[in-house]
Amino acid sequence: MRPSARAVAMCLAAPAIAIALTGVAAGTAAADPGCQGSMNGPWAFNGGCYGGEGTYRLEVDCVGYNIAPFAVGPYTIRQDLPVGQAGTVACFGPNWSSAGWAVGSRIFRL
Repeated sequence: MRPSARAVAMCLAAPAIAIALTGVAAGTAAADPGCQGSMNGPWAFNGGCYGGEGTYRLEVDCVGYNIAPFAVGPYTIRQDLPVGQAGTVACFGPNWSSAGWAVGSRIFRL
């Protein structure tokens, strides 16, 4: 089944509507020592922690919608990774399960 042009337009418009309703402004990235990260456009955060052992967490704050757990407006995507492995967290999920714009991001050791 092919999505209609109207359905695609609604999916793309939902994050903009959520931003307008919540009045959220663009944020910045924060990183622990030994960790580095950068925004990948207005929708994802790439990064990694290097040196030592353990795990670290990537987080990106989004405004839009997410299906699981359900959210319309602000929501956060998180991923835990082993030190030494780079990762990406994004406001857009598979099969449009989430869509939004990033307004802030963090990377820190656990």
